[in-house]
Amino acid sequence: MYAMGSVSLHLTAARARKLLKEAGDGKGRLAISLHAQARMKQRKIGRTQVLETLKHGSFVEPLYRDVKGDWRCSVGWFHAGSRIVVAAVIKLASNGDLVVVATVFRED
Repeated sequence: MYAMGSVSLHLTAARARKLLKEAGDGKGRLAISLHAQARMKQRKIGRTQVLETLKHGSFVEPLYRDVKGDWRCSVGWFHAGSRIVVAAVIKLASNGDLVVVATVFRED
């Protein structure tokens, strides 16, 4: 849960990019939702493509805060001839920030 005194409730785009890059590099906490895993399989998008998109992608949908207090955005990156888009949720917590891949798709 969120501890008001120990966690910053504001997230800048620069900090979000850093958290996404760290998650893609294996240096930050990352989870891939069951929904995203199913879409990856259905759309023939590999884990490497998702990680590369997190590491190198640029914002397709800008960072915004949802009703639960989490931060959401989408990043896109060209990998193996396709533009991959990863929709991510960034959960800020005093015990460590977490990037959750919510869904993945191709923009062709």
